[in-house]
Amino acid sequence: MVNQKGQAFSVFELLIAGVVAFAILIILLLILNGVIPPGGGDAKTAISNGISGIKPSGDTTTPVFDLSAKSTITSADLVTKTGLDEKSIVFAVGQFGVGSNPNTAVTATNNGTGIQYNGTSSLRAQARIICKATGEKLKQFLDETISSDSYKIEVDPSSSDACGVEEAQPCCIVLLQRATS
Repeated sequence: MVNQKGQAFSVFELLIAGVVAFAILIILLLILNGVIPPGGGDAKTAISNGISGIKPSGDTTTPVFDLSAKSTITSADLVTKTGLDEKSIVFAVGQFGVGSNPNTAVTATNNGTGIQYNGTSSLRAQARIICKATGEKLKQFLDETISSDSYKIEVDPSSSDACGVEEAQPCCIVLLQRATS
């Protein structure tokens, strides 16, 4: 550093140090996101996006989301974002209702028109969403492919309390499941 004059050189050193520090921060954040998966955000948004992405017929699993403590999600909450009527969306506690330790804090409400989480802290979950053209076709699909050992489904989608045989079209069921990531 012979013949360095003025303060310009020290400003340049400071700039380089700032760029290196920023690069290290980005690398650390990428590593942490790989080790600690980020929360999925709002449950209503994740479920509505899942339904909108597959209607009128399909099967998908939402990204991980957080059910807030003492929260309720109903089909009425999803009507605006999905474009479906309330009877077209049925909820089931899914994986939270089966197994050696069922989570009794998650319950279905009003004949499957919603789910309620009564826990005291947030719960990481996902939703498997299945839509079929009619309630009868959804019931047939569930009977053929979904094991009662894996998912608890409290309502018959073809019943008049839910989609009905042909009334509400399409008919979608939201099966809660434990977060996989």
